[in-house]
Amino acid sequence: MIPPGSERIDPAALVCENVESEVMIKQMRRKSKTHKDRWEEGFAALCKFRRRKGHCCPPYRNLKGKYNLGAWVTTQRLRKDDLSVERKKRLDRIGFVWNWRDFAWERGFAALLKFKRRWGHCRVPGLHREGKYKVGYWVATQRRKKNVLSPKRKARLNKIGFEWKLYKT
Repeated sequence: MIPPGSERIDPAALVCENVESEVMIKQMRRKSKTHKDRWEEGFAALCKFRRRKGHCCPPYRNLKGKYNLGAWVTTQRLRKDDLSVERKKRLDRIGFVWNWRDFAWERGFAALLKFKRRWGHCRVPGLHREGKYKVGYWVATQRRKKNVLSPKRKARLNKIGFEWKLYKT
């Protein structure tokens, strides 16, 4: 006999409560990952990105599910001086891009070289693309910013016959 005011306990409800508690505990554990766990998760995501794309320079807003790989990469660049030697070596081994501006410039220069090999000159039309890369836009940017380009970059462009003026006057 059950005393008045007490409730009968349903064994199935206890099982469900235990399962829900386990799920909640797992979720709490997931949220409280260690710094090392989060770093390893980012590194694994970057390796996967590299296998797919062939480089280690994801856009800043590169989201895979809820994981923002672009933000993780930016953080590694900003905290480069605080990273352990081991982590720097691991990033270097997979071709990590420490300076994305240099990476972007080299990518544009490579596209220009490809154009020059095909056409024999560096007069790239403004809307021209090499694959998905807008090399015409890159060339126009180099012309527009020639006063702030480094001497080394100017010399490399000059060496391949880059034309700084579109029209001869």
